[in-house]
Amino acid sequence: MSEKSSSSGSDEDVDPESGQPVEFGGVVSKWTNYIHGWQDRWVVLKNNTLSYYKSEDEREYGCRGSLCLSKAVITPHEFDECRFDISVNDSVWYLRAEDPEHRLQWIESIELHKQNTPTVR
Repeated sequence: MSEKSSSSGSDEDVDPESGQPVEFGGVVSKWTNYIHGWQDRWVVLKNNTLSYYKSEDEREYGCRGSLCLSKAVITPHEFDECRFDISVNDSVWYLRAEDPEHRLQWIESIELHKQNTPTVR
């Protein structure tokens, strides 16, 4: 997996001017269906939203799907150490990182974005 910017959950991952987490992106496999199985997708984490594109080159055509992370539940898979699932209400994305380290990097980055979400009153 190649990330646009690496994230480790430290202060370096926060924009000093806005105090918001920096954009994070890279290739992650996303479960599509039983016919096509796992497909590599370019996934971007920005402004508390996780979006995916068919590839990095196709970002200009718009995202294929997105999730607002405010109420997202991230669940590391019990047996597959590269997989993690993200659910928001009835929508679930099954994602698989390149290796366990990248899975941890994605989970920590998503949690960081969730923590820095302004609360709506």
